[in-house]
Amino acid sequence: MRITIKFFATYRQLAGIEQFKIETEDTVTVADVITQLEQNYPQLSGKLSRGTLIAINEQYARREQHLQPNDTVAFFPPVSGG
Repeated sequence: MRITIKFFATYRQLAGIEQFKIETEDTVTVADVITQLEQNYPQLSGKLSRGTLIAINEQYARREQHLQPNDTVAFFPPVSGG
């Protein structure tokens, strides 16, 4: 199935791309996609796995959530502030 990936802030800078589509297995979780992305983008290795906010179709999601065809998965780096 095909899904859309979006990177924001430092993730976009590290990957060098903001948005793209990937082909995945028919039964895939967010965690599976993270593993695939970290393999394809070594500069993100270990970063997507820790503290990342994830949204699927503009709704916050968990790593265990299964994806559906044409979903959009967005990755936001951790934010700190005061």
